[in-house]
Amino acid sequence: MEQSESKEDIYNRAKTQHATLDRRLQMLMKKPYLTDDEEMEVRILKKKKLYFKDIMERVGEEPKKGEKD
Repeated sequence: MEQSESKEDIYNRAKTQHATLDRRLQMLMKKPYLTDDEEMEVRILKKKKLYFKDIMERVGEEPKKGEKD
């Protein structure tokens, strides 16, 4: 993340990445059988989705923290 990016830019980029990963994950999960490589990809996709969800939550919570102080 660059210093010049706004919180909204960071949030939107993370949201876009999360949605892209989710679409790929959904495609894989529709398959009746996954190869070993696809199973590994599913695990990686889930971890990446959590990473981007965490970014969205942290960026979304920052203003709230300021309001409480």
